[in-house]
Amino acid sequence: MVTETPSDGRHARRERNRSAVIDAAFSLIQEGKAPISFDDLAERAGVSVSSIFRNFDGLADVQHQALETFQPRFAWLFVVDDVDASRADRVRAHVRSRVELATEAGALIAVARSRALDHQPMIEGMARLRERLGDQTRARFAIELRQMTSAQGVNLVALIDSLTSPDLFDVMSGAHARSPRQISQTWVTALDAILETWVASPSANGMDRR
Repeated sequence: MVTETPSDGRHARRERNRSAVIDAAFSLIQEGKAPISFDDLAERAGVSVSSIFRNFDGLADVQHQALETFQPRFAWLFVVDDVDASRADRVRAHVRSRVELATEAGALIAVARSRALDHQPMIEGMARLRERLGDQTRARFAIELRQMTSAQGVNLVALIDSLTSPDLFDVMSGAHARSPRQISQTWVTALDAILETWVASPSANGMDRR
């Protein structure tokens, strides 16, 4: 029979406390309670403030650890399993995933974006997120990209990513009071028009095929 040693028990308790604090940070940020405080974290996680100090190097470290859990939590939003579907279906799937990303994780992304100005882990985290979003766009619209030059394809991916970014979602929902449904409808209409124009006209983006 294997028994748990005191050291094993302390390690397991420490990991439980760390996970509870990270989950608490994630939920608080998602509720718009940023910047978060040690007291807020301790109350939500059910741990002491001193426990947070023992397990993390300050609030920035907690926020960084919360960001690190982003991709596992939302991996399902990056799945592209419709590469052979009609363009209309792919456009709608793309918009649906981006709107869900913005509504489910937009607050955390905004915190990471603001800290990315001066905090290297946040810079790296945002770079990984943008890379993954770009990969998703290239995979979902591979049919169209194969009909373009490399330069045209790069421009198109940049445009789609910018148009359906969490940043633009914030502008449309905040400054223009658009609901997620209204934003979805607008993005679908815009992507349909962009893709139709770019694929139909080789020089529609201001670049010929030479």
